[in-house]
Amino acid sequence: MFKSRSFFLIFIFLLTACTQDTVVPKGKNDENIVVTPDGKITFEIINKIKVPQEKVESIKDELLNAYDEIQNSIHTAYVPSERINVFLNEGNGVSWGLKSELQLYDIKENQYPLVHELTHSLLGYGNNFDKSRGYFTQEGFATYMADKYGENESYTHKLMKYFIDSNKFIPISKLIDLNQDDAYFRPALTNQKEYTLQWMSYIHSASFITYLIDTYGLEKFEQLYNEEDLGSKVEELYGKNISEIENDWVVFINNSQTELTYEDKRKIRSFYTVTSVIDQIDPKFFTME
Repeated sequence: MFKSRSFFLIFIFLLTACTQDTVVPKGKNDENIVVTPDGKITFEIINKIKVPQEKVESIKDELLNAYDEIQNSIHTAYVPSERINVFLNEGNGVSWGLKSELQLYDIKENQYPLVHELTHSLLGYGNNFDKSRGYFTQEGFATYMADKYGENESYTHKLMKYFIDSNKFIPISKLIDLNQDDAYFRPALTNQKEYTLQWMSYIHSASFITYLIDTYGLEKFEQLYNEEDLGSKVEELYGKNISEIENDWVVFINNSQTELTYEDKRKIRSFYTVTSVIDQIDPKFFTME
C-alpha cells in the first residue's frame, strides 16, 4: 500500500542487460544495486538493518520478479522514476511506496509488503501520489497483486465472508466517497480499532477488485484504475451501478467461500489481534446511507 499496514504482501522484477559501467553510478556499492533488464529502472537497496548479503540478493530477485509481473499487469499513463531507493528498516512499522522510494519494514520476519508497495511506485497513485483520486482501486489492486504474486497465501475472499457473516460489511459507496475514505484508508492509527478498520478497508477493496478482474477481465479494470468519480466510471464500464455490482459480489462471496478454519486464522498474521476489537468499532462505519 501507499503508506499502508503490511498485512499482505509485495514484489518486483528482472535482471539487468546493461553493463555496470553504464548503469551503476560511481561511488555506489554494486552489491546493493540492481537494474531491470530493459534498463529503465535502477533499484538501490539501502540496508539500514544490515541484513546479510544473501538476504539482499534475495530481495533483488524479488524486485526483478515483481517488476516483471507488475509491468505485465495493467498499463497506465504514469511514468515511474528511473531510480527507486528501497529502504530496509528495523521493526514492524508501516511500509509505504512513493515515486522514488520504498520504505519496507518486517524484514527479519519476511513479512515486508514489497509487491504491494512496488505496485504503487510503478503504476502511480492519485495525482503525483496525493489523495485526489481516493484509495480504493490503488490499494485494492496492490493487494490483488500481492495476493497473486507474493509469497503468502491469500485469504481475501474468505476474510470477506467472515466480515459479512459478522455483520461488519463496509458499503463500497463509503470506501469510494472522497469525503469519507480517509477515515477508512488513512485513519490516525492511534489505537487498535483504527488499525483494524484500515485493514478491513484494504480487504474489502482487494476482494471487490479481485471479483471485478476475475469476472470482467483485467483490461476493463485497467480503465478504472486510479480514476476519479468511481461510481460513474463503474457504471460506464460495467453497465451496472456500484450497488448492483456490490450485490453480485456479495452473492459470489456467500456462494463460493467457506468459513475460515482454525488453521486459516492461525496463518493470517495478527488475525486475533485485529479482530479482537471489531465489535468496538463505531457502527456508523458499517451503515448504508
